[in-house]
Amino acid sequence: MREIVLTREDANTEFALLTEWLVEDRTEVSAGQPVCVVETTKATVEVESPGEGTIVQLYAEDVEVELGKTIAYVAETADELAAIDAKAEERPAPKPAAGDRKATRKAVELAELHGVDLSGVEKRGFITEKDVEELIARQKASATPAAGPILAGVSTDGVSLPSTFDLDERAGVLDPSFLASLDHDAFRALSMGSKIAALREAGAQIGEGVDVGEGSLVVASRIVIADGVRLGPRATIVCEEIVAIGELSQFGADLELRCRRAFLGAGIWAGRSIRFGGGGHRDPWATLTVGDLAFVGDEAFVNVCRPVLIGREVFLTMRSMIVTHNIGHSVLEGFENRFAPVVLEDRSQVGLGAVLYAGSRIGAEAIVASNSYVVGEIPAGAFAIGVPAKATGSSSHKLSDARRLELARRMIDDLHELLALRGHAVSAIEEGDPRGFEIDGTRVAFTPSYRGGVEAPAVILALDVRGDVTDGIAVVDLVGRRVHGSGGVVLDSVREFCRKRGIRLEPGPWSYSGGLV
Repeated sequence: MREIVLTREDANTEFALLTEWLVEDRTEVSAGQPVCVVETTKATVEVESPGEGTIVQLYAEDVEVELGKTIAYVAETADELAAIDAKAEERPAPKPAAGDRKATRKAVELAELHGVDLSGVEKRGFITEKDVEELIARQKASATPAAGPILAGVSTDGVSLPSTFDLDERAGVLDPSFLASLDHDAFRALSMGSKIAALREAGAQIGEGVDVGEGSLVVASRIVIADGVRLGPRATIVCEEIVAIGELSQFGADLELRCRRAFLGAGIWAGRSIRFGGGGHRDPWATLTVGDLAFVGDEAFVNVCRPVLIGREVFLTMRSMIVTHNIGHSVLEGFENRFAPVVLEDRSQVGLGAVLYAGSRIGAEAIVASNSYVVGEIPAGAFAIGVPAKATGSSSHKLSDARRLELARRMIDDLHELLALRGHAVSAIEEGDPRGFEIDGTRVAFTPSYRGGVEAPAVILALDVRGDVTDGIAVVDLVGRRVHGSGGVVLDSVREFCRKRGIRLEPGPWSYSGGLV
């Protein structure tokens, strides 16, 4: 019997991704025949069979496997194949779902995480993780609100519109005489307090703690700005019908926002010199929506003459560009003249300097590589690159339990190092479960599964949370992306540390006002 082992050669990590099996399980293979494709941090390689016989696969595709592990056997005789089968029978079976239906352990865990009922899966035999993912997608699509007339019929599937999109029609309506007599230059010269007072008096709905930067202008028939919004210096917001901004959103200096309607969500972070508008920004279809927790990088440009829908937790990075129409030679001479909306579904990402052409749609959690040019639809969960951009792989991959545990444990070490380098007094890392350290009299630690029994004060990071969270304890559910309890400046600092690693936690919106990191 021969083993196919993931060797440690030419790799600088402890794990590799088994991306594809090139042969079916339990088929005959020959010596030197490529049987699977494996990705390391340095290369993508084909793994060959070490001999002739029947291959028995031990791992599924799209799973990270620890280097040095056996991923398959090649049985050279019937006796060896029987021995492999006998050994497999000793392994525990997957945990079935409650009731008469049976499901794999991964399917059960995913269903519990999203709160879905496995009875909604219509199939015979075992329910798999893929079945649950499809059920979640169907439920999400059926709950998606229909696109209203101001979106010109654009499908909102995969896009979480901000709550500002559903405001009462009477909210923030300004006195027409105020708008007619408004001197833009004189308004820019007013102090922040005077600007906010004047807008409120005219009918604008402006929350507490709003910061309108020096030299800024905000003009629209309806203005709704929630608590804690910050506009940097020299902002220019001119909307024909409405501008609505959710709480704790912030924009850097020199923002320019010109369109007919702008509905911006909560917790948005946007950089400097960003421009929304361009040609056609006063057109009847010129609607912009940006979902909660979106990121817009410095010098991004979004042309809004047709609807532009940017979903929740979308990354539109530095110097990226979205265009909803082109300008060229005469359409009657055969040149293209295109006007079309652009949609970025939830949690999609657009890389540095990428361009999204009119009619583009980026699927949920898809990634467009830097300097790419998109002219059509990128499927959900895909990684796309090129001019024109084409899907070449997946934007993410499944992690084995061992790999997820390793990454989570590493976070507590990275946090400890960061705090120490920032000059804070931290104790040495203590091994065990939970594994962690102390800072400012508070225990900060990681444990794979939180079940309670931790002494206060403490901030605990965990992959699974089931126990009660008592007073003085804060628990960060890294997989569920949720904070339980409270913990002051230490918790805020841990939360910011997690945010910078892509883990945005509920409840929100939330803004880091400063702390230890």
